[in-house]
Amino acid sequence: MCPAPCQGACNRQYRDETIGINAIEHAIGQYAIEKDLQYEKPTASTGKKVAIVGGGVGGLSCAYQLMLKGHSVTLYERDPKLGGMLRYGIMGYRVDRGVMDKEIARIVNLGLDVKTGVTLGKDVTLDQLRSDYDAVFLATGAQKGRGLPIPGAEGPGATNAISFLRDFEYNGGIEEDGASKVTIGKKVVVIGDGDVAMDVARLSLRLGSEAVLLSAVAQEEMNCSQFEFDEAKAEGTDMRFCTGSVEIVRDGSGNITGIKTVEMERKEKGEDGWNHAVPFMRYKPKAGTEATIECDMVVAAIGQTTDTAGFEAATDGTPFQQVDHNFQVKGMDNVFAGGDSVQIHLLTTAIGQGRKAAESIDLLINGKALPKKPSKPDVVPYEKLKWDYFVNKPQAKRTLSHPSVVEGNWQETLSMLSQQEASEEADRCMSCGMCFECKQCELYCPQDAITMFKGNPEGQVMYTYYERCIGCHICSESCPTGYIDMGMGNG
Repeated sequence: MCPAPCQGACNRQYRDETIGINAIEHAIGQYAIEKDLQYEKPTASTGKKVAIVGGGVGGLSCAYQLMLKGHSVTLYERDPKLGGMLRYGIMGYRVDRGVMDKEIARIVNLGLDVKTGVTLGKDVTLDQLRSDYDAVFLATGAQKGRGLPIPGAEGPGATNAISFLRDFEYNGGIEEDGASKVTIGKKVVVIGDGDVAMDVARLSLRLGSEAVLLSAVAQEEMNCSQFEFDEAKAEGTDMRFCTGSVEIVRDGSGNITGIKTVEMERKEKGEDGWNHAVPFMRYKPKAGTEATIECDMVVAAIGQTTDTAGFEAATDGTPFQQVDHNFQVKGMDNVFAGGDSVQIHLLTTAIGQGRKAAESIDLLINGKALPKKPSKPDVVPYEKLKWDYFVNKPQAKRTLSHPSVVEGNWQETLSMLSQQEASEEADRCMSCGMCFECKQCELYCPQDAITMFKGNPEGQVMYTYYERCIGCHICSESCPTGYIDMGMGNG
């Protein structure tokens, strides 16, 4: 479910292939579930209370980090179950519900007080939470789909992707035969070019419909990941590129009978929007190319936004909560926010923002000042590594299995690495900027100034007797990970 942007920054790619971080984490997570591993509860409480609104991955991430620090956390969630878009927007054949529930239970078991069926602005107000708790974290997500701005879009048979996916899960999903409880057409047209559009197409196929996907841009400019595109294509989605939507056609009874389309072409250089940041804006309809595609259902997967009811004061008149680099809501000293309600992005982005917000909340409620500037990570570039220390070895890859019959098939399509394969893949990591105790520095130091103390904390196992050091730089030059920095001293 994560396109693993971290792998795009992995230095190993310049040696052979990136580390399969996503695959390793997949295997580690499964190992933790099989062994029923639990998080260690903090031994003492700080007496501080934090309210979190939203039980998606951002809210759960923040709750987890805060409870580890000893704070009491109460989580308010509108839906009957926790998980947010991970549960209500990503289907069970991609994220097994049993796995998800166990991961969530591990966090809840730390002492999380969960209150489901609670809507901010209706059952409880932001002002109430601010008064009753030392801090509040808003992780309300962006679970409001955008409709099509074309004639015929209002009425039965036309919906948006968020509602389409949620409807299936609300009706029981895979576990409780949601397939028999939802209404779907025989031929579904999906409009959009992102990952969510691929999810809609793949779910439609599993529910027994034909799926036609209309992308207004060329394939190379689609917003979806290559993996998601390949999966939807392999399972039978009919992909139509450079195809714009003009009007949804209905019969006398109001039922959908088709959708009028038009070919789209790139704007000429100099035309308004020809180099727009959004690919769709670089295209224009091609006159005389109108056509009609027969269908009986249309799903718009053209974006999503927030429902700001209940936290309008945190948005400054925009659709999104306005935060600074500490994820503190502007103008509200004890309110923080993160996830899709701040920036629609990846699930992992929301998880990271939840962690960062927890760090800021911890500082605030302990009476400490928040950082005035965002921190800059100390990234070790590939050029600083001694790449010839690392033996070439290809990345271990998971296997994909496409069902011969897609309809009614709810099995996961991506198989995880074995524990052995995951361990060997992790061994390919070059530990950039870290010490993995290779003892190169000790071996090559001409002054015997470096030795190993295995009982020392990680990163301090290799110990330097600075009174013996003559500053020859040999240790730094022999360090394969770029961990050793040489300084000129104080004279």
